[in-house]
Amino acid sequence: MDIDEYLCAVTDQIRDKYAKVFVSDEIRTHIEEQASAYINDGMNRDEAYSKAVVDMGDPVEVGAELDRIHRPHMEWKFLVIILLISLVSIAVNNLINGIMDGRFIFLGPVMVHISGSHFAGLVLGLIAMFAMYRADYTVMIGRSRAIGGIFLGILTLLFALFGIDMNGDNWRMSVGSFVFSARPLYILYLPVFAGILYEYRCKNKMLISIGFWMIAPLISMCLCSYFSIPVAVFMIISEIVLLMLAIYKRWYGFDKKNVFYGIGIVLLFASVMMIFISTKVENYQIARIKTWLCNMGIVNHATDNSGGNYINAKLMEVFRKSDLIGQNYDAVHIMTNLPGYKDDLIIGTISAYCGILAVAGIMISLFLLAVYIFYISAKQKNQLGYIVGCACGIIIFFQSLSNLLIVLGLLPLTESSLPFISKGTGTMIVDYVLIGLVLSIYRYKDLRNDKIVAKKARKDIFSLEI
Repeated sequence: MDIDEYLCAVTDQIRDKYAKVFVSDEIRTHIEEQASAYINDGMNRDEAYSKAVVDMGDPVEVGAELDRIHRPHMEWKFLVIILLISLVSIAVNNLINGIMDGRFIFLGPVMVHISGSHFAGLVLGLIAMFAMYRADYTVMIGRSRAIGGIFLGILTLLFALFGIDMNGDNWRMSVGSFVFSARPLYILYLPVFAGILYEYRCKNKMLISIGFWMIAPLISMCLCSYFSIPVAVFMIISEIVLLMLAIYKRWYGFDKKNVFYGIGIVLLFASVMMIFISTKVENYQIARIKTWLCNMGIVNHATDNSGGNYINAKLMEVFRKSDLIGQNYDAVHIMTNLPGYKDDLIIGTISAYCGILAVAGIMISLFLLAVYIFYISAKQKNQLGYIVGCACGIIIFFQSLSNLLIVLGLLPLTESSLPFISKGTGTMIVDYVLIGLVLSIYRYKDLRNDKIVAKKARKDIFSLEI
């Protein structure tokens, strides 16, 4: 049996087409190295190659073993954690709707309500998660810039044409009985940006191009009459962290001084845009910023009876009154009268009904989930999986942290969400899409190393330069 016949017999046992290429190259290299050693020992070429092939063993058995190694994987521990968090989410929202809205927890109005809102979003999210798990995330190779441009273009058109005008901003869009916020959809751009960073790997003088893709979401938000300073800050900080991770991996031939200059230019441009938008800031938004400065002890600001200062004061009262475990009726009464107790301020609601320890348990679980995502990403054999996985972890971590800080009054009161827990169909689906992307990265951990990814990239004809 010659080398080509042997390789054909081995790869016939392997199901993944990209793994076939990688395995074939590796075995061919090993056979040629062994044959060269035999030739150096005095054996003629044909005998050397024949013996090297025989030394590899039975091709069917070798192929079957390699197929077992190079097969899709499911990270069951990670999936169990997600399902447990999902059950907690259902339980929390069930209790909120059943107790705080005066409805029964069992069958009847509550279950009908959950089926039409939070539970429906959770089910759609789980479906999206498994769809992403089955998808091959390496489809982003050579296409990330095209995907990013098309994604932002579609968002711009949809929210500019069909956005619901609320407080002067087209920041929500209605699809049937579901209402989608612009915020989680724009945040979904971050994994795409991670793919863009990967595309610029090993290319010099790409800092300006990377800077453009960093501010592209901000430009899109301005074009569709939606510009949220908190979302813009969230995006820019997350993108800078991703860029720092890429630089740490020595992906680019940047001079460190130029990197800081580039980041400074991006921050300057973003600041100019924010200042321009701030001239159109509503009075209630100014009041929220003043409230935050007051909470930080920077300025003195009188407490009002309806604004952000009032809400922050009431939230602090909720935390003071809440028990360690179980419901506190005074805290529940306060939360019932606050807007956003099912979504933005749900941490306060959990504290009022379930206790401080429940809040601590949920927050620790979400932070550990983000850390576990970073761990999965760091173990990847290809750099695309690493950077995209880190983007997902950054989103989960920063969203959890910012929501907690907002509720505690350490950040200005603004739209936010607690991943997997807060009410909101669009937010819920985006959270599970991120988890599905992480599962897809883990699924192909033994099937998509840098050699396979490089071969796939060279074959790609849909690569854009900007």
